[in-house]
Amino acid sequence: MNVSERGHCLVSQEIRNRILEGRINIGDLNVNLVDGIFADETLEGRVQPSSFEPTLGEEGFILDAEENGVFKPGLNRTVYRALLELPSRQRQRINLLDGIELKIGFTYLIPLQEKNILKEGERIKSSPKSSTGRVFPLTRLVSDYSPYFDEINFATCFDRKIMTWLLVQPTAFNLIVRSGDALNQLRFFKGIDVSLSQREILEELEKTPIIYKRESDGSLTPINPLVTDDGMVVNFDLTGKITSEIVALRARKNPTPIDLSKKGFYDAEEFFEPVRPHNGVIKFFKGESYLLASAGVLSIPDHLSAELRRHYGLGVRGKWDEAGFVDNGFKGDLVSEAVFSEDMCVNLAQEEEIPFSTLEFFRTNQKPDKVYGGGIGSNYQGQLGPRVSKHFKSFDYKMAAKDYKKLDRMVLTQDARVLLRHRNSRDGFEPVAQEDLAQLLIDVQSGFFQSRYDCETDESVLQPIPYVVLFDKFGNVFTYVRATNIEDYGDARLFGKHSIGLGGHISLTDGPDFLKNCLHREVMKEEVHIIGDYSKPVLVGTMMAYDQPVDRVHFGLIYSSCVNGDIKANESSITPIGMLSAAQLYEQRKKFETWSQKLIPYLKLISPVS
Repeated sequence: MNVSERGHCLVSQEIRNRILEGRINIGDLNVNLVDGIFADETLEGRVQPSSFEPTLGEEGFILDAEENGVFKPGLNRTVYRALLELPSRQRQRINLLDGIELKIGFTYLIPLQEKNILKEGERIKSSPKSSTGRVFPLTRLVSDYSPYFDEINFATCFDRKIMTWLLVQPTAFNLIVRSGDALNQLRFFKGIDVSLSQREILEELEKTPIIYKRESDGSLTPINPLVTDDGMVVNFDLTGKITSEIVALRARKNPTPIDLSKKGFYDAEEFFEPVRPHNGVIKFFKGESYLLASAGVLSIPDHLSAELRRHYGLGVRGKWDEAGFVDNGFKGDLVSEAVFSEDMCVNLAQEEEIPFSTLEFFRTNQKPDKVYGGGIGSNYQGQLGPRVSKHFKSFDYKMAAKDYKKLDRMVLTQDARVLLRHRNSRDGFEPVAQEDLAQLLIDVQSGFFQSRYDCETDESVLQPIPYVVLFDKFGNVFTYVRATNIEDYGDARLFGKHSIGLGGHISLTDGPDFLKNCLHREVMKEEVHIIGDYSKPVLVGTMMAYDQPVDRVHFGLIYSSCVNGDIKANESSITPIGMLSAAQLYEQRKKFETWSQKLIPYLKLISPVS
């Protein structure tokens, strides 16, 4: 090995060359290039700016870790040979073709489909992918002829084809994986002195800022971070200024397994509890799993990649990442998968500057031909705060912190089974018979009150909503558009929708005659002002819909009323369109929110105008 030449981290085009040369052996996949990239989009997607994503094989093993401890193959033997040396009862074989659930408390050893060949002076490092790390499994690479975790070095494997495996131990959530999934990523290094020295990092910072402070107006100001022999120090953001004072997300105990093939599927609040300061102090507990964000906004230059050190003790003790690789071109807050290891509860002041780890930077000998970002389908470019993995729907910090004024109140709810027994059909508008009205009103008003924050996604209870359609003497219907500002209208799911119904939730202050007082407050006082006369609203039917999540938690009580006069908006949550005929509404029905769409065909039936 030529020790006079500085080493470097390989980038995307160099990784493709290794695949073409067979030094990353991917089997019989198509390796044809078109304009310098792989024609196979799936394969090209696994080539990242400075790493490659291997995939799980078709079968694996459950290891008896209680009997044998941590599995390590050691020098001069393959992983499979080390497996065979275990009694068969301690290495239960599993099939991954149709997917399998990896459960907390068990240790799994799964082969990777790709093999690697190293030349003199080369080594490979492994780290979980960002999306894998954020669901907290312990995921370590083991390889043939090597005593090391997460690293393969030419010095132990020489010029042999190396098979690699993942040792996986779920710690916070059960996970579903299948053959072909990518859980980790590999970085390839050539030569020595691959990492930038303290002096070189400072020189890079003089040329181009790498970390910025986010100002109150959203602008970014370069900052001068502390740089030590270990790299550039990164601090926790404990202010929560951009996340409604939520400074961390703590993994909840949830038995539902997370299928790692799904994207934007799970509700984040079912798996993560928001952590907020109490009297300016944030408490963190030993052994709990947290997502936290960096205090500075990173901007990694295209010619550098980085890695967050997993263990560091400059601030408080703990493990600070499961997925530490940071790619060339990444911009945004850095998310840490943190597990504190202090022997006692850690109390941190909200305004405190707490260093948690350092970034080690790696040089390249050329810029990658692809950089991190939306152009290559990256999931976390520009991320803000302690963002959850791609498997979840976006975490609504304002909702979790109860910062929406419209939602911060108690509303009447009722057991869904009690209300739904008043309907014969599952979906749509249904007239109510005169003889059934009294019992329906009793069942509605004998419900119980809950915070809207707690019941807006709970389909086991329904929120009764009086919903009044206003007709004029010609049978035309008052029509309006809902607001597109969350502060004006508390439910983003109905932003900008056209509607023919006025109404809202029943509040505690509407008692004792909840329906009558709610109708008067919502329709005749808060939402609109009627200049003239109107008839007493008459309950004509019920409404249920399942098209959208917002529909499934509300039970419509459909009223009609005739107005003799003008209708003016009273609040900014609605913008009047005017009175439209049933024919006009039917032509434009696709613009309307679900309940209105389902009501439009019945307007002549429910109209109070003969």
